[in-house]
Amino acid sequence: MAEQCASLGHGMGESLEPKDWQDISAADLAQLQRRYPQLQGQAAVLRRSPRPFSSAMLIQVNQAAYFIKRSHCSFRTAADLKQEHQLIQHLAAQQLPLPKIICSKDGATAVELDGWSYEVHEKAHGLDLYADHVSWKPFFCAGHAAQAGKMLAALHQAAENYPAVQGRSAQQLISNQDLLLSDDIAQAIRQRIQNSPVLSTYFADQELDQAWLSQVAHVHEKVKTAMQRAPKIWTHNDFHASNLLWSENSDQAEISTVIDFGLTDRNSAIYDLAVTVERNFIDWLALNQTQDIHIDEAGLQAFIQAYVKHAHPLQELAILPELIKIVHTDFAVSELEYFAGITRNFKHADAAYHDWLIAHTDWFFKLQGQQFCQKLALLIQQAVA
Repeated sequence: MAEQCASLGHGMGESLEPKDWQDISAADLAQLQRRYPQLQGQAAVLRRSPRPFSSAMLIQVNQAAYFIKRSHCSFRTAADLKQEHQLIQHLAAQQLPLPKIICSKDGATAVELDGWSYEVHEKAHGLDLYADHVSWKPFFCAGHAAQAGKMLAALHQAAENYPAVQGRSAQQLISNQDLLLSDDIAQAIRQRIQNSPVLSTYFADQELDQAWLSQVAHVHEKVKTAMQRAPKIWTHNDFHASNLLWSENSDQAEISTVIDFGLTDRNSAIYDLAVTVERNFIDWLALNQTQDIHIDEAGLQAFIQAYVKHAHPLQELAILPELIKIVHTDFAVSELEYFAGITRNFKHADAAYHDWLIAHTDWFFKLQGQQFCQKLALLIQQAVA
């Protein structure tokens, strides 16, 4: 029974599903230990992560705990991971609470073994209150949301002087604003599909949804100029509750560590802010049961107030209530390509296309979505004032 549970993880819904990636085995760990002196010794597995896109576990060796994450080289090479690690090291040098990266005996922050890319971190400091929390679920309380707003503002400020001007080297499973920066987003989406053999095959026997494409184009016209002018920084792009660790188990807890920079890329602060709002305050996973889904208005208000208070002023802040309607577009297309081409999980690919890419945008054109955007605009006005 334990083995069966260990083979299950988070999928595209609320129920646990068979993992796309096999767990790190004892033989895998033994091979990795030869590359990392810190891992040598009798290792005890403390926890295996249920999160998708990789295999990860927390182990204890010689009274010290380490987090090991493994990604397939088809979408993350050691060089790709090095980009993440360089950003983490830059932010940590500015006293932001990030986990320490462990180097191999050769001084590398990531290594490749048998087609897999491995990274090792010291156990992150703090309580993992949201360990089993899936994306798109709200914070437990408004106090946590306020702390998240404050921390995201700190990350954005610390990234402003990060010197790397080249974007992400990884081509698969990435979160960026490339489509949003285009002059004609509908044409850019069609071109993205045409340039990808995987996406071309996926759409070979189905028509690209024209109603959705029109919705995206309509919103894009309102935000594209501001997006094209927004200054670029390296952003987290996956800043949700389960990527934060906490000082204590209470409503007054502070953030002890920010983890998982796996989707980081060079975007803009307004993009990262929109992604964060979209992922944390709307209960998207209930959308297939009802159009009237839970909105965490108290958390949203606390988050917006804290971010605006602590962040450098964003000239683009006024477009947030429109941008949020389509901010998921780039990552959803990338995720669709990942599921269809790498994991070959077409159930997940269909969910990425129909349940996220299309349904999320469409919700914003319905009454509750319109009310959400109006509320967000009001909260921004109040926070700025």
